[in-house]
Amino acid sequence: MQPDPSIAFTAVDESHMPTLFGWLSQQHVRRWWGEPEKELKLIRDGCLTGEVEGFVFSVDGEPAGYIQSWLPTQYESEPWAKDLTPDTPGVDIFVGPPDMIGKGVAPVVIRAFAARLFAGTAPRIIIDPDAENKQALRAYAKAGFTPYGEWNDSTGRTILMELTRTEFERMS
Repeated sequence: MQPDPSIAFTAVDESHMPTLFGWLSQQHVRRWWGEPEKELKLIRDGCLTGEVEGFVFSVDGEPAGYIQSWLPTQYESEPWAKDLTPDTPGVDIFVGPPDMIGKGVAPVVIRAFAARLFAGTAPRIIIDPDAENKQALRAYAKAGFTPYGEWNDSTGRTILMELTRTEFERMS
C-alpha cells in the first residue's frame, strides 16, 4: 500500500450485497463475524433501518472492505455500553480481500472513518474486538485506539478500546 492511499466510503446499498457476502464468506472474516447469511442480513437490515451506517470502503479505487458505525447505548444486549454517552459511536470493520490482510489497510481506513465521526458530535469512538483477535487489536492500536476495559460473557472476552476526539486531534 502506498504511504497516503486514497480512501473512499460508499454507503451500502443492495448492489453491494453480493460483494459483502463474498467477503463475509472468507475465512479471515467469517472467523470473527460469524455465519455469512446471518451477518449479511444484519448488515442489510441495519443499513435499511438506520440502525447502523454501513459503508463499503475503497483503497486507491479498489473495494477493500466494510465499516459501520452504530450507537452501543441503543442495545441492552451490550451491557458494557451502559456507561457510554448516547453520542458515542461504536465501529466495526473488516478487510474483505484476503490479499489485503496484513498490509496496513485497517488502521488507515479507521483513521479516515474516525475523521468523519469526529466531524460530527462524537466525543469518542468505541471498538470492541474479541480478545483473541490479535491482528485486530494491533490494527486498532495503530489507528490510535487504547484499551479502557474488557467484558467477559458466555461468548468470550471482549477488549473495549477507545479513541477520544482529543487524542485523535493530537495524532492528526
